[in-house]
Amino acid sequence: MNASLNEIENLCKKAARGAGLSWGLAEEAGRAARWLSGNGLDGPALLAAQLRLDDGCVYPQLTPDIGTECWERAGRSMCPLIAGVTLSDHAYLLHENGRVLLGKVTHPQLLMPFATASARQLGIALQLSWQGCTLEFSPAGQAVLIQADNFASAHVEGVSCICIKTTSGAGQALSGSIPTLSNSVHDYLDSLAARTYVPASEASRLSGAGAGLSDNL
Repeated sequence: MNASLNEIENLCKKAARGAGLSWGLAEEAGRAARWLSGNGLDGPALLAAQLRLDDGCVYPQLTPDIGTECWERAGRSMCPLIAGVTLSDHAYLLHENGRVLLGKVTHPQLLMPFATASARQLGIALQLSWQGCTLEFSPAGQAVLIQADNFASAHVEGVSCICIKTTSGAGQALSGSIPTLSNSVHDYLDSLAARTYVPASEASRLSGAGAGLSDNL
């Protein structure tokens, strides 16, 4: 089915909330899916794949430990949505240290909207890379794919986000029409979104990611 960017953002936001994320994080998830779709990538499918992994997890299981040189989440791979939001919230560390290193991450493409937001926020160029893949983000918000190997990896052992003086001018700028929203992805996201329409019991509120925490995270 064809969907507008507004429809994609709203569906993905509600689905992320239905999967247990706070409204604040769900809004970030919706914007991330919108950004990806607006740049020719299948944002809803990427988000759906990540929500399948996170559904039922509590927030502390998904939050990276930023107190180490390489951010990580002990015992599991990091969620790129929460790692991306954390990167945006701590973008000043890029100015201070010149880089942020992440450990194991699933669906690293979901980090891209947060990298471009950080580049614009700081007014600097950033390079995001994982094994076989390199992207650059300009202060103006342009995203360029420099090396495409493993671009679509569902799991990577590490990701680096580093400050660069300027973008290289090489590579392929991300662009394209909004991909078609598949029925299976739509139906799955819609099933998660439907959870937001049912009054939650105390047990259900405590079972999801971000449960019991403020929506202002």
